[in-house]
Amino acid sequence: MDYPLRSIAYLAELIHIPRQHKPADLQKIHSLAFSDERCQYQNFALIPGGATLSNPQAQANMVSAASFLPDRVQVREEMSGISREDFQQRVERLSELALEVLEVQHFLVQNFIVRSLVNAQNYSDSREFLSRAVLNMVEEDFACLERMPQIVGLRLVFPQTSENRGMFNIRVESYAAEPRSLFIENVGVFRSVVNRSNVADLTSNFFATYDYIDENIVDFIAQFDGREEEPPKE
Repeated sequence: MDYPLRSIAYLAELIHIPRQHKPADLQKIHSLAFSDERCQYQNFALIPGGATLSNPQAQANMVSAASFLPDRVQVREEMSGISREDFQQRVERLSELALEVLEVQHFLVQNFIVRSLVNAQNYSDSREFLSRAVLNMVEEDFACLERMPQIVGLRLVFPQTSENRGMFNIRVESYAAEPRSLFIENVGVFRSVVNRSNVADLTSNFFATYDYIDENIVDFIAQFDGREEEPPKE
């Protein structure tokens, strides 16, 4: 079966040793970013300790922004429709500007968050799919709670290993805004040094975070979607 992903949010957080940024350098970054089609931001605002570059909201809940803070660079795209390739290019270019213009020496930790939606093929309600097919529960199992939950889900944490350099924190939940959709979030944490010589590692780490949803977690969901329901408990 085909389980196409609909990604609704990408976030990157590149953490570095704290430093004081000069307003003139922050304004220079905005000028360079605005002239680059990979990371154009219309608005610029100084904030305590740094600056935020942003684009106007085209719809409710949309966020398109990059913040340069004393100890990190944050890039957020939520409900903006950006592709993963465009987000990757944006993160890579903004990280280069931080290394060059702000004279950040290196990034010590990188956090990437991918949030996506996917639909089970044999269930019209994601709560029913998760509770019955995945967790093997029936309605009677919720009786002691005296009410049915609005959101049902599970959390999986995968530590860093010698074969996998990142830690993944996975959430798979029903999605209140679209009852049929499953909400999947992967928070990837990578504790590796990135500087001018290996900026491409940011791309590898972000894609690893995305691909774990697109490949492993989707396969995990699909195996339950194809199973027959267990008979009700006696």
